[in-house]
Amino acid sequence: MLTKALQLAAQITHPITAAIFAAVLALIALLALTKGKKKPPQTAWLLAIVIFLLGLSPLLASTYLDSQGIYRVRIEVFNPSKEPVHNAEITSSAGGELKETDAGWEFTIPREERPSNGEVIFRAALKDAFLAGNSTLKLEKDYFPEVIIQLASLPSVDVRGMVEDEYERPIEGVRVWVLGYDEAITTGPTGSFSLPTHAANGQQITLVARKGDRTAQATAFGGERNAEIILRKSP
Repeated sequence: MLTKALQLAAQITHPITAAIFAAVLALIALLALTKGKKKPPQTAWLLAIVIFLLGLSPLLASTYLDSQGIYRVRIEVFNPSKEPVHNAEITSSAGGELKETDAGWEFTIPREERPSNGEVIFRAALKDAFLAGNSTLKLEKDYFPEVIIQLASLPSVDVRGMVEDEYERPIEGVRVWVLGYDEAITTGPTGSFSLPTHAANGQQITLVARKGDRTAQATAFGGERNAEIILRKSP
């Protein structure tokens, strides 16, 4: 709880200005409460001290936390529709400890783990949705930086394989394509094929093979190199 309060106080943009303003405000309050009296009452001093300490707290908090040498990097992740994501997998090239917060995630990175050039890459992924993204941050004097990671669809990969008959013999002249797309290739003497999947690496697709009145389908995955389609003879 104390650390959270210190973090909030340290996030004041101009702590020195706040301290000066508080000192002036404390003096005004002290003079106002002392007006018409020979010396300031105890309550006036107490109020002035409280006002000044509140104004000084951002500077003190920032100095204290900086002395601890721990970066606390706040991370927000958004999907392609610009909506917040709360179930992504987050990693950091500098390591550190990750914890989930109400607004997203927070990485705590000790100063001694800061790279020599200060640059840290934060990555986020939604593996089931085949979305990923990253953002590079340079750790410098700000111990409470913020990072926004925009997720995007992973790049499309190819699929390779072979069309065979039920006796494992390659079939030539078979048209092969990914279900839902028009692109097709025709197998050569070895029965092999290679075509774009319009899917990410590891993403499931359906391959369709056709020759004459024979048609077959097979499940494959983006990036697969030994997909197999069995095109059986018509009964």
